Amino acid sequence: MESEKSMQKNNFIEAVSPASNDELAKLTKISEINNLIEREFGEITIHTADESFIKELGELWANLASVQQLSDSQRYNFFAERKDWQQFVRNKIEKKNNLLLIARKKGNNEVRGFLYLQTITLPSSDLVLKGVVEDIYTKPQYRKQHIASQMLEVALLWAAKQNIKQIDLITLEKPNVLLSFYEKVLNRIKLDINIDLLKL
Repeated sequence: MESEKSMQKNNFIEAVSPASNDELAKLTKISEINNLIEREFGEITIHTADESFIKELGELWANLASVQQLSDSQRYNFFAERKDWQQFVRNKIEKKNNLLLIARKKGNNEVRGFLYLQTITLPSSDLVLKGVVEDIYTKPQYRKQHIASQMLEVALLWAAKQNIKQIDLITLEKPNVLLSFYEKVLNRIKLDINIDLLKL
């Protein structure tokens, strides 16, 4: 998967015209990123994941990987029975320039959903060019409760604070199925961020 992301990054950079000095001056350095967030939506709290959620997130990510593998076994060949998912999550948490959000009910540590956003830098630079939402997952029993849209809203507001103007969302669905969902979130929070859906 990492090699595919590198290819996507290179394809994106080749497609954009060279940025002016003014545009480059507005880009945030990786070292300046703050990924600590907490936001409440009624009884739901969305915040940055920490070490205490590694075990549960590992299980949820393994579930998501199984779904991805069923949908496209050639692209997603995880061999879940051999992958250390807790270490996988730990590696995500340790990358302070990226964003790993979890959603849970106040007073309850059960993770109801998670979102992972990776930042992409300009080549040979520490300037953040864009963000890529690689995974959004909500437990089946908590779907249709706006958890995914709330996590996406928090992620987009965070991206705006980091001066990120381009967000790519990786999806297994047909892009037109989800486009109106993402547009509603973007219109609700009224941010100047461009969203592209990448169908894998």
